Amino acid sequence: MSYAKIGMKELNPPAKAAYMRRLAAGVTGNPNFPASTPTPAAILANADAIEITYNEAHAARLISKTKTAAMDDACATGEALVAQLASYVDGASGGDAAIIESAGFSTRATPTPIGELPAPVDLQVHPSEFSGSANVKWKSVNGARSYIVERALDNVDMDWATIGTSTKKEAALNSMVSGKKYWFRVAAIGTAGQSAWSDPVPLFAP
Repeated sequence: MSYAKIGMKELNPPAKAAYMRRLAAGVTGNPNFPASTPTPAAILANADAIEITYNEAHAARLISKTKTAAMDDACATGEALVAQLASYVDGASGGDAAIIESAGFSTRATPTPIGELPAPVDLQVHPSEFSGSANVKWKSVNGARSYIVERALDNVDMDWATIGTSTKKEAALNSMVSGKKYWFRVAAIGTAGQSAWSDPVPLFAP
């Protein structure tokens, strides 16, 4: 005796919907199945629901990726602003812990000076999966507290602008115009100040 194979689990949602439509057509008007349960209409309605919800979920994922990229950009800008404010508070407070804390910061232990830092090396820039975005990474610098990343449009006189800071040896960047050529560079920040800039690296924005 033979039995009908359900065969749904291995299919993705669009394939499930197409399969259900095929089955609905197979029992519609078929004299072997004069009163199928469920009805062809119920099967077709569920196939429509699968396609609609699949398309909605796909659109939501695309929106989520865009929102995530915007969030990352806002976070990178926030880190840069806080680093700037911390530098200002350090200078204005004269190192007085109580004054620093009055600004809302906590204080950290005084690090052991290790001298001027070398420029970061092996800077790499790769396009990301998002339009106008890229990922940059470099070799870590011993003694670096953080890193500053700058970007400039390709030009005779490049106008470098800080686009983020990172405590790691990498950063995600966006807000670029697709197809335009940009240059990137990074510097390390330590107790003795900022290092020299790395060699700049170009990238055509995806």
